[in-house]
Amino acid sequence: MIMHVEKIVASLLIFGIALFSHAEVSAGELYTVRDIGEIMAGGTVEDVNNEGQIVGTIPISMTRNHGWWFDGKRVIDFGACGGVGCRIMGINAMAQLVGNIGRAAFIFVDGKFIDISLFANPPGMALAVNDASVIVGWYTLIPVVEGQMKAPSERHAFLYRGRKLTDLGTLGGKESVATAINNHGQVVGYSSTYQDETHAFVYMQDQMIDLGTLGGTESRANGINDRGQVVGVARVAGSNQEYAFLYSDGNMTNLGSLIDGEASMALDINQSGYIVGKSGSQGFLYRDGTMQDLRTMLTQGTKWESISPCCINNSNQIAGIGIARDGTQHIVLLSPAQ
Repeated sequence: MIMHVEKIVASLLIFGIALFSHAEVSAGELYTVRDIGEIMAGGTVEDVNNEGQIVGTIPISMTRNHGWWFDGKRVIDFGACGGVGCRIMGINAMAQLVGNIGRAAFIFVDGKFIDISLFANPPGMALAVNDASVIVGWYTLIPVVEGQMKAPSERHAFLYRGRKLTDLGTLGGKESVATAINNHGQVVGYSSTYQDETHAFVYMQDQMIDLGTLGGTESRANGINDRGQVVGVARVAGSNQEYAFLYSDGNMTNLGSLIDGEASMALDINQSGYIVGKSGSQGFLYRDGTMQDLRTMLTQGTKWESISPCCINNSNQIAGIGIARDGTQHIVLLSPAQ
């Protein structure tokens, strides 16, 4: 499936997005906020590249989504991408986009959607793409029929390069998902184990490596930078409580939370080691060994009730969803104050 996209909308009000742009700047603040536009409840921000371009998804119904891309100047609505529904999950430096149309993973290149299932037949989802156009995500293994019994389908992490899909396997269990890839080809995600637990992994040199947990039974990796530092969420010993972690130099460190005892998760990390995530209902930035509430890093008297970050680029720009004091949700891009 190859389709040309020509639709660049001047207004997405019909989908719950009102386009407008402005920067709120005040002396002494750490971050300025660019309001990309209002987005309907359930809309998501999924990724940002180093140019400050952002991608995400709008829910149209219980079963259908529309993908969108902010190219730095305007929002481009892809609608259902020519299919039954569309999600855009990742973007790289060349503004190549990946996601899924229906159950088919795709890459968007030079104005065209290219269905990678034409070459690899992986019903599933593409979640991330690096600057070498290597895609990762998950696909569904074709169920096996044994007599009259149909074995349940399984998800496996995949790496897609040059029209070839590589199944990354598992940590011994039935399922795995690849969530991110860096520019060295190192892949992170999570997988079930022989003990039927879920553990974070890094895949490198053709091997899936178990990153362990914070002493509990579960962990998931969400991001990796080009230094090989990994972030995610893991359970602690003797509890179902989950905390954000940083895995670096062979050690997994509990990053804690904004409020003692509150659950937290790390979502992304950039080349400087800046980490974004959520603690309770609030977004955080972790840097220099300190977790900071993003609300305290904005203009005093700002209209934002909360900022829920998704991702951070190497310019330390943070993309996410901002909740205004009037309850409306907005796509926002935070940039370091000059």
